[in-house]
This record gives sequence, C-alpha cells and structure tokens, in this order.
Amino acid sequence: MVSNVNNNGHGYSGERPHGLASSGAYVDRTGKHVVALLFLATGVTAAAAAAVVPALIAGDNGQPLVQEEGAVFAGLVAGTVALLWFAVRLCLLRPCERLAYDTQSLVNPASSGLGTGRIQAEDFPDLAPLPDAINMLGDRLALTRRDLDRAVAESVERLVEQKSRLTAILRDLEEGVLVCDLHHQVLVHNPAALKLLRLSDEQALEPGRTLFSLMLADPIRHTLERLNRLGGEEPDQPGISARFLSGTLDGRVLLDGRMSLILENKSRTGGVTVEPAAIGYVLTFTDATRELAALGRRDALLHATTEALRAPLANLRAVMETLEDCPEIENEARAHLEAAMLGECESLTVRLEGITEQYRATVVGTWPMSDLRSHTLIDLVRHRVAAHQQITITPTGMPCLLHGDSFSLVALLDHLIERVGKLTGAVAFDLAADAAARWTYLDLVWTGAPVPSTTIDQWKGETLAATLGGLTVGDVLRHHRSDLWSEARPDGRARLRLPLPPTEEPAGASPPRPVIDTAEPAAFLAHQSPSPATDLTTRPLRDLDFVVFDIESTGADPIDGDEIVAIAAVRVVNRRILTGDTFQALVNPGRPLSPQAARRHGIAARQLHNQPDITSVLPQFKAFVGNTVMVGHHAGLELAFLRLRERACGVRFDNTVLDTKLLSLWLQGRNADHSLDAVARRLGIAAIDRHTTLGDCLTTAAVLVAMLDLLPDRGLVTLGDVLREANKLVAFDTKEPPP
Repeated sequence: MVSNVNNNGHGYSGERPHGLASSGAYVDRTGKHVVALLFLATGVTAAAAAAVVPALIAGDNGQPLVQEEGAVFAGLVAGTVALLWFAVRLCLLRPCERLAYDTQSLVNPASSGLGTGRIQAEDFPDLAPLPDAINMLGDRLALTRRDLDRAVAESVERLVEQKSRLTAILRDLEEGVLVCDLHHQVLVHNPAALKLLRLSDEQALEPGRTLFSLMLADPIRHTLERLNRLGGEEPDQPGISARFLSGTLDGRVLLDGRMSLILENKSRTGGVTVEPAAIGYVLTFTDATRELAALGRRDALLHATTEALRAPLANLRAVMETLEDCPEIENEARAHLEAAMLGECESLTVRLEGITEQYRATVVGTWPMSDLRSHTLIDLVRHRVAAHQQITITPTGMPCLLHGDSFSLVALLDHLIERVGKLTGAVAFDLAADAAARWTYLDLVWTGAPVPSTTIDQWKGETLAATLGGLTVGDVLRHHRSDLWSEARPDGRARLRLPLPPTEEPAGASPPRPVIDTAEPAAFLAHQSPSPATDLTTRPLRDLDFVVFDIESTGADPIDGDEIVAIAAVRVVNRRILTGDTFQALVNPGRPLSPQAARRHGIAARQLHNQPDITSVLPQFKAFVGNTVMVGHHAGLELAFLRLRERACGVRFDNTVLDTKLLSLWLQGRNADHSLDAVARRLGIAAIDRHTTLGDCLTTAAVLVAMLDLLPDRGLVTLGDVLREANKLVAFDTKEPPP
C-alpha cells in the first residue's frame, strides 16, 4: 500500500517518498501559490466593493450608519473568501498534492517494487473516482513492464543462442568469413579469417574495424557496385552474389572470394510493399596465393617456351630457303633434307599449337571468372572512366551475356580508352557488345584512324593500374584466351575489337522454342495508320532518329478495359542503339492483373502498387519520344493503347510509326514466321531478356538496324518509300485501295 497520510488520516507527513530524486520528484508548488493569490485578490476586491457600494448607493446624503454597515459587510465578504480558501486548500489542494506524491511512488519502479503498490481510495474521498483510475493505470503499467521485461529477456536469450550457434558454425569453416556494413566496417568474423589475413590473436579484428585496413579496396568497391546494379535489375533474385579476387595490403596473400549482399526484409508501409535494399555484405574467401603464383609461373614458362620455339622454327625455314637457293646440292640429298626439315617444322608447329591451346584452357579454368551482362560491364567502365578522364562513353549495340573477370576487364578497357584517346585525340567513344557464335566482341569505336598493330603490341606489355600482382594488358588477354586488334569500319570510323568467351551454358541446356505468332497480317495491320510527315518522308532511313518502344498490359484488348502496366523505349541514332538513352517505367493499372498476363511479361501485381498511374507516365514518355519516328513490333496494338489514353493524359502521339513486323512481312513474304523471336533468329540476332519491356525494345531495335541495311537493296531508301509500301500492304489486307 502506498499512502502518505499522518496518524489521524488527514495530515501530510511532508517526507519525501523513498527513492525519488529531488530534482523532479516533487510536484511543483507554483500552482498552489497561484490559486492562493487568486483567492487573496478576489477577497480584497470583494471586500473593497462591499465597503464602497453602500456609500455609493446612499449618495451625498448617506448616514454614518450606512458606512458602518458597509464595513461590516466587507468584513463578512473577506471572511467568507478566507473560509473558501481554507476549504479548497484542505479538501482539494492538499489531497491533490498527496495524490501526486502517491502516484509518483506508484509508477516509479525503484520506490514501489515495479509498480505493485496501490492508492487507498478512502484516503481521498473528495477526489473520487480519480484514485481508482490511477490504480487501474498503475496495474496496466505493471503488466506492461512485466511483459516488456519478459520479451527483452527472451530476445536476449534468442540472440545469445543464435550468436553461439553462428560462432560454432563459423569456427568450423575453413573459409574466412567477414560480415561488413555498407561503410565497410567489419561486424563479425571467424577464426579462419584471422588465419587467412595473417593476423594473430593479439591483432584480432575488433568490431568496427574498416575492411580496407586488411584488403585492397578497389576489388571490393567494384564488386559491391556491380552487385548493387545487379540487385536493381533483378530485385527478386533470392541470392545476389559475385566472385572477386583481392589481396592483403602488403601483397603477400591473394584471396579468392565471393561477396553476397545482405538485404533487409521486405516491409509494407501504408499497404505498399517496399523492395528490400542492401544493408551490408558477407565475404567468404580462401587463400589463392599458391594457385595464382603457380598460374603465373606457368604463364611465364609457356611464354618463354613459345619464344624459344619460334627461333628454331625460323632457323629451319631459313635453312630450307638456303637449300632452295643452292642448286649444286645433289637432288637425292636435297629431297631427303627437305622432307626431314618440313616434317620437323610441321611437328613443332602442331606441338606448339597443342601446348598453347591446353595452356589457355588451363588458364581460363583457373582464373576466377563469372557470367556477367554486357551492359553492366559497360556501365562500370563508364563510371570508372568518368572518375578521372574527360571522355564521353556512349553505350550502343544489343546487350548480351559474356564470361570473364569483370574487375580486370574494366581496368583493361579503362586503360585502352586512355591510350586511344592520347594517340588519336578522340574524346567520344561508343562501346558496344556484339554476340557471335563462338565469341562476344567488345567494340570500342571512335572517329579517326585505327591503331597500328605495332602500337597494340607495345600496349600489351603495359601494367594496368590498381590490379593484383601488376597485371599487364597481355595478362588479361591471355586469361580470357583473347587478343586485341584495330580496324577501320565502312562508315569511316575505327574500332578496337576485344573478343571474349560467351556465357557458359549449363550441360544439356537447349534454347527455348520460339513462340509462333499465327495471327493474320490484317489483324495487326488494321491498327496501323501511318501519317507521313512531309519533312521526313524524303530523308534517307539511315539518317533518321528512331525511338523503339514496347508496352506490356493487363491484356490484349484496350477497348474492353485492359490497361498499360509498363512502358519502355530505347533511342536509335545513326544506326546505333543507344543503350544508355532509354525510358522505362512501371504503371499502376488501377485494376487487377491477371495471372496469365503476369506469367507473360513477368511483372507481379505487388510491383505495381506504389507506381504512378498512366496520367503521370504517358506525358513523360511523350517527352522522351518527341517528334522522332516511333518503331514497334506489332505496333498497331501498342499504338491503340497509347491513343485511347491521349485525351485523359493531355498528350497526342501523331508521330510516324513503323512496324518491324510489317517490314518483315514485306521482306520475307506471308509464308514466313514474323514473330519477334523468329525475325531476330533469321537476322542472326541473339535476343536477351525477352518478354520484358526493355528487353523486347532492345531486340526490336537490333532488328530495325539490321533491316535498315536490307531495305536499300530492295529499293526502299527513304521514309516515304517505306510508308508507300506499307500502305500498299495495308490496302491489300483490308481490301481497300491505297491512298
């Protein structure tokens, strides 16, 4: 029981409750003093009024008796106010003060045993039912504190158990493990990490130590940036990780490892699902010093061997030429000597090629490599070049997959761009990937003359900055079984070509079967209504700028209420696909997304909840398109989606529109398969990220560029020529005369 009454049950002892601090435990008495002053002012004012009012009423003829009555009345008023003050003080202010002290004792854990005391309601009869309400709040507070303490104790117990379990698991791992935050501070490590980093127990990793005090920074930053870009492209990927090669700061240990992002859990805010973001990363690594050192020794040995074999071969050929120049040697001896020498030359050549091929296969199998996307690699190159060079890199071409070590490739391309720029004076480059059957070519294109082969040979011996073990240009090329050459292009520009291995396909994998579109031509030509612009029709197709676009929707019937869920576009200028100049947006359709549509384009309904509606996205898309020629595959249906929503969005798509499906129909005839997959396959284009808006745009753009090379040979040179033939096809399929 908490009570601060004296023995007679009415007075207050005046002692402080045990355990309350003097700085804030007592109720401030300022309020009581204010009430007392108000009563005093009221009493004085009322008494003065009582004394003066009778005299004022009597006027100038007032009698002394009236004045005496006024004085008596004033005294009575003052006494009444004084009695009221003492009553208020006794029945209200003092009980409130005592109740305040008791309430503080009740809610203070130090003085009341975690809020287990109670206030006696009978001690405060004039304040009922306030004591009961305070007791109820105190009970709830005590219950909440007990629940909170229990939850904290259980959480601490679980954390201790999980930490012990994690420590046991990490202790048994032979690989080093480091858990870091985005500031590269080490949060957790295992004993193997200390051993691999050559740290003693006295040098153990204290929490918060920066990772860059242990490892080289550039490979870590590069891998983290690459994973962040990959996470933005594939947010639903269950595990985002990549292999990397790093080393200790003193260069004694080379580390072959893998970085995995730590993603925060998805959350819902106001009914909107928030995609996870990286909050840290985990490094697992092993000591690769011996393996890579052996690889380096094999590299040097093979290089020395090949150089040593070249001289004997050259000597043999020189002797053979000498024999040919000496006719005095007998014919029979000459024949035997020539046959032996030729056989030896052929044997040495075969052996040399075999050794070289085996070595290259060994190098590629040993050096850490992984599959990567060409546009991700090009973005990393642009970022690195922009950090220290005043050079513009424009991504072009069709994105594809390749296989290699991204860090050394980025360093190599950065070095080559710098060298070409200094040699030719070029400050603007195109960087594109071109997928072929056996290789994926990275092409660095500039306006100017090609680089001489002797200069490229000199570059191969140069060391790349910020690479492990002082890698040279030639080392990176050998690791990728690659070479480097420069050549002139038909358009008057020059390029530096770097072939790379394509992505490694899993065993037994087979390419997906193409989707055959059996729709009749008139089904999509009926929507096509080209509106030729007089200022464009006379211009050659190769000189026009195009915007290739693609739309995904909830269904295939815009008139019946299907809505747009995604729009993407890419710009094509001078027959170059500008992969760095794209438009991509998701749209909230305002209606449910059918499972069939979600399976077709891979966009889930939860991805659209917090996206803008079409009235916000369509004006942005129109601004990106401008007045250029729009291109789509099966463009009639997609154009119908756009034009049905023009009025609601306050825009107008009056651009000239080309349909690559229509162009394929004109080039290949009606009996061919005109689906996008089939057209791309016939033109030798490897599609990537099909049935996504941007992926379909890029594939259609590559088809357009290839068709721009074919149409002039068929007599279609200008935009007007193409529109004229398109109108003929439309008229034929709709049984209407051409305009």
